[in-house]
Amino acid sequence: MSGCATLSPAERAQRVSATNKERARLFTEEVYNQKRLERIPEYVAADYVDRSEDAPRELRGPDVVRTQAEAGFALFPDLRFELLHVLAEDDWVLVRWRAVGTDAKGPPAADGKPRPVTLQGDSLYRLRDGRFVESWDLTDRLSPLLQRGYKVVPPEP
Repeated sequence: MSGCATLSPAERAQRVSATNKERARLFTEEVYNQKRLERIPEYVAADYVDRSEDAPRELRGPDVVRTQAEAGFALFPDLRFELLHVLAEDDWVLVRWRAVGTDAKGPPAADGKPRPVTLQGDSLYRLRDGRFVESWDLTDRLSPLLQRGYKVVPPEP
């Protein structure tokens, strides 16, 4: 009996998961760490939608990612992402990340220099044919404010 060239459904799902994990890693490295914004269409489908809370609703496709990346680089010119965990199942990829950058527009540190800020969050992506079609981002919003010197003040009774 000769070897079978087809994959079982479980093997196929495992391959898709592994491929999608690698796509998420490469996307982060090329687009965000190397700032190669021209690569965005290679990773993001034309009908992509960012379903995160504050995402622009009027934009679709690669334009969403380009707009968000450019805004992020304006605030943090040296922004660098580290992927802490990358999990995948079929067309879904969950990325736990940490990013560090110098806050170019926030309040300066005591020495007058821009502050380094660490951001953390999770990004959930749904892929189709190796491209992102939907995403949801959850980001810790309090920690960056505290790192910039803001204080949490309880309300007056």
